[in-house]
Amino acid sequence: MRRTHKLALTAVMAGAAFFAMAAPASASSISTPGGGAFAYYDPNRNMFGLQDSKADGNSVFIEYWVNNQKQPRIVNYNGNGSWRDYYIGGDGLPLRWKLCVDIRWSQDVCSGTLWETV
Repeated sequence: MRRTHKLALTAVMAGAAFFAMAAPASASSISTPGGGAFAYYDPNRNMFGLQDSKADGNSVFIEYWVNNQKQPRIVNYNGNGSWRDYYIGGDGLPLRWKLCVDIRWSQDVCSGTLWETV
C-alpha cells in the first residue's frame, strides 16, 4: 500500500512538472494604423509572420533589432493577401520590432514598437 502511494505521488509530480515546462510563451501580433499590414512574432519558433493585407501597390516590411543590433528588413513584396514567414536566430536575447507599409515618395506608415525575447 505504501509503495502504491509513492508511485501515485511520483506520477502526479511528474505530470505537474511536464505542464509547468510545457507552458508556451505567447505570440504577439500587430497591424499598421489604417490597415495594410499584419504581423506576428512566435517566440516558440523564433519566427515572424508578415502579411500584406491591402491592395494598394505598397510592400510591407518588419524592422527589427536583436540585442540592440539592427537586422536586415523582412519584406513582403508579393501583394495583397500574401504571407511571408521568416525565422530569426538568437537565444534569450532582447528583440525589438515594428511593422511598416512602404509608401513610395512619402513617409512610411509604421506600427508602434514591440519588445520580446528571442
